Amino acid sequence: MGFVQVENDKMAQPLFLYHEAYSRSFQCFLDSTYQQGAVLKCIEEHIVPVIKSGVCKILEEHSFSKSPFRVLSVGSGEGGNDINLLDALSKIPPNDGVAMSMVNRVVEQNAGRLAAFRAKAPNLRDHFKERANVDFEWIPMTFQEYSSQKKADDDKFDVVHFIHSIYYLGVEDALVHCYEKELGRQGMIISITESGASPICKYAEKFGDRLINSISRNNNVVDVARDKGWKYFVCSGDLKTLDITSIFNSSSLEGNSLLDFLTYRMGVRQNENSETVEKMLKFWEEQSTINEQGKRVVELGDNAVIIVKGFET
Repeated sequence: MGFVQVENDKMAQPLFLYHEAYSRSFQCFLDSTYQQGAVLKCIEEHIVPVIKSGVCKILEEHSFSKSPFRVLSVGSGEGGNDINLLDALSKIPPNDGVAMSMVNRVVEQNAGRLAAFRAKAPNLRDHFKERANVDFEWIPMTFQEYSSQKKADDDKFDVVHFIHSIYYLGVEDALVHCYEKELGRQGMIISITESGASPICKYAEKFGDRLINSISRNNNVVDVARDKGWKYFVCSGDLKTLDITSIFNSSSLEGNSLLDFLTYRMGVRQNENSETVEKMLKFWEEQSTINEQGKRVVELGDNAVIIVKGFET
């Protein structure tokens, strides 16, 4: 598939460089889809069964020894996916009336989204219903900054996860760092991304340019794991429906924010030439269908890769 050429004299900048605008666009995306539900379903139906065959033993050991089970979350956003994963982990070991101790280290560069997550933390004791006592460590920086400051005597983690957050990282560097320096003797790395067949990935292939041609997907994660000789599992994901009706209305603030998110660009309608914008809209129109409510929708898919270290599964 050939790349769509764009004029160099007018090109929008990457959306992720503008934290407030990214948050608005991402919220429009969440409001238009069942993203959180799809990730939760992926965790419960695909990730937890693998966890039970290996990490379950680690959870039980931590529960017995009273030492905390430690989770490193990279790109946590406002915490919805972290809470879902912690909730699933807390249900695995036998409780015996004693809440297990967990530590969740949160690496998130967006100050607004990190603040939103922190605001939820005091109420999570009721959420976990005495299954777990969770302490949070808040790291307001990029993963690159965090990894460069990692000390040899820092705590090790039992699970590291990238839930829709590995896209803009150097995948091999990130995975090698986590496998060698973040995980302890045993542990697991979880990566959830858009599947290769998702329209979002097809868009990246069609409109490949300096903004998006390096976006990483789980095939990159698999390549690294295979090359390093690590044990890994690929879990089929779940579909979610995204309503994109609003992106075709140039006067819709929500539609313009959603279009920015889908094209990875800041202010795409204002900062790209009109011909390029029309080609982008045409792509999304061709990927979509009209549902029973008359809304134009696309089906997006997740998948997960789980890398395991130090135990048999």
